[in-house]
Amino acid sequence: MLPKIGITTMNTKNPNSGALLSTNGWTYTNAVSKGGGLPLLLPAVTDERQLDAMAEACDGFIFSGGVDVTPCCYGEMAHPLVGDTSLSLDRSQIGLMKRVIKARKPFLAICRGHQVLNVACGGTLYQDNSLHGENTARHMIRDDRGDVSHQVSIVPDSALYGMFGGRIWVNSYHHQSIRVLGDGLKITATADDGIIEAVELTDYPYGLGIQWHPEALLVASDDMLPLFTGLIKAAEIH
Repeated sequence: MLPKIGITTMNTKNPNSGALLSTNGWTYTNAVSKGGGLPLLLPAVTDERQLDAMAEACDGFIFSGGVDVTPCCYGEMAHPLVGDTSLSLDRSQIGLMKRVIKARKPFLAICRGHQVLNVACGGTLYQDNSLHGENTARHMIRDDRGDVSHQVSIVPDSALYGMFGGRIWVNSYHHQSIRVLGDGLKITATADDGIIEAVELTDYPYGLGIQWHPEALLVASDDMLPLFTGLIKAAEIH
């Protein structure tokens, strides 16, 4: 039986009809399929029983990209540079993340998901990367999502290092990043300007946060496939 991989979705509007949608890009489902799993889209619900059922129903999870995390979720007022937010989406995904971690189920958290992971663990975010410092690079590139933007350095003794070695090229589509690291997390990759690009939960079967978009890079090559095959292998074991 294929491992069931739940993928979080975003609340959007149909550009033609204005109808509300719960959806996500096909690159996420494609990545799970290529990795050998069964992709299942998870709507953004806040009902406690439904969140419990979601955490129980899936073997592994992908927390996807999307809008900014509402600053009140980590105890701050909104900076003028904060983009679109959705508190109901935050409550859904932070609530699901806490349940997944409690159940010790494997997950891969991507871009916004990486930030959701940090907030769920008690950490905070730079509400805009410009607040990180004067020499911070532009991390919100305008090229195709399959185009790489900069390199990251990966620390030894990490799951990422075992997959990719010490240095890789990544794409970049974020204007926020981790500020104060959450409890139980360790930094496993950074950009040359010091922005945190990846974290892992310590003493955990497979719990990775990735600031770039590995699922988008799979369109051009299989270089990022180990992230998804690793998730699905861990889901099979769990």
